[in-house]
Amino acid sequence: MTVKAPRNTIEILAESIRAEDHVGPLTEQVLDESTRKYKDGRRSVFNVALAIFIAANLLMSFTTPFDFDKFKFPYEGWAWWTFNDLRKSKAEYNVALLGSSLMVSAVNNSDAMYMQKELNLANYHHAVYFDKLLAEKFGGTFKTYNLAGPGQMPSDAYMTLQTMLKTHQRPDVVVYGVAPRDFYDSSMITPVDTEAFRFLHRLVNLDDSWGKVFKSPWDKLNFILERDCYLYQNALDIHMLAHEKVESVLDKVFPKPIGKKQFTYWDRIKLLPEYKAGEIHPLAVVVHPQDPNEPPTFSDNTPEYRERYKNPDLHMYKIQHYFLLKLVELCKRERIELVVVNMPITLDNIRVLGSYRYMGYVNALRTMAVEHKVPAFDLNDFALYTQNDYHDGVHLNAFGGNKFLHQLVNIMSGTFSTTLALEASGNHMERRKALAKQATPHEFKTDIPL
Repeated sequence: MTVKAPRNTIEILAESIRAEDHVGPLTEQVLDESTRKYKDGRRSVFNVALAIFIAANLLMSFTTPFDFDKFKFPYEGWAWWTFNDLRKSKAEYNVALLGSSLMVSAVNNSDAMYMQKELNLANYHHAVYFDKLLAEKFGGTFKTYNLAGPGQMPSDAYMTLQTMLKTHQRPDVVVYGVAPRDFYDSSMITPVDTEAFRFLHRLVNLDDSWGKVFKSPWDKLNFILERDCYLYQNALDIHMLAHEKVESVLDKVFPKPIGKKQFTYWDRIKLLPEYKAGEIHPLAVVVHPQDPNEPPTFSDNTPEYRERYKNPDLHMYKIQHYFLLKLVELCKRERIELVVVNMPITLDNIRVLGSYRYMGYVNALRTMAVEHKVPAFDLNDFALYTQNDYHDGVHLNAFGGNKFLHQLVNIMSGTFSTTLALEASGNHMERRKALAKQATPHEFKTDIPL
């Protein structure tokens, strides 16, 4: 019987080294092969997924299996309420107003005092006092829809009128009230930054001006994908549809407890004031009638406008002026009489902007009016409006609103093309209204199916 001598440490180490020299390369080869197969498999899965995505986009682009309502939006801001109200309305409108909160304030304060009632601005978009003045001056019947909204810039105004035309409402006359803030606003770097744009760009075609709208390469790429890729274009609609389905199922599985107070919009505002900051709710913005016997209050908003005017961007000004010309072009194409109005603001507000910059803005409006044959009026009359006509440095109260509407109607009556358009529109609407009241005789017969 042979007995193996015990191995010393050097022999054991030498054997281990020989084993590692033999197994190491083989192990690395196996690992490399596994990694390669994993990467190839992952690449294959990606290629298959990409092919399915492209095929689905092509198929859906030609077949359009879902008919999404682009007016639906998860963010119910001012623009959403404006068109939610317009789409539900069965009335026909022959005049439309565009502009920022300056127009909103003037018209709604005037209406609230004229009707002596509170106005819920989430669903009040009319101008009854303006309609009354138009009927008295030009005859006929007028129905005005107020498309103005807080912070509205010329790019928003252009998209807003385009959207109104999509609802099959076509006004004969559009009055657009502008002010320097609409062109110079340091809080707005590009047209994409407004609350109105987030909603309206879903509804209008921007192919002819997207280079002006989008500044960053990412925004431009995003626009191209939204325009040309069906699934990407409708991603928000698919998300809202899925959310509705899931919420419907959850409501059935977990019904709301009886007798418990529901979490409301007002609770959310208190808890999360910055969440959807621009979203409004019925009764969130209410105008109260001004008492003619009480002195009006005035609030100094100069600090706000110092921020708005502190870094005037000439490039942004040129972009917004471009969209003003696009609005002019749209109205000419649709045979709509456009009237541009420089809104009243206080002298203190002009000083914040700078008188030289303000005069440049006014001169640009005059030049545009002459070159494009557009009626444009400067209604910023410091002799007519006093501090008692303003809520603050730019917003008219009910007294100022009344002055503004009277001044506007009177000055429009001195322009031949505007007078002709308003007289024809008012008379046409009155005839249509009279015809609509005539009942069809019961004995009326026809071979044409009605």
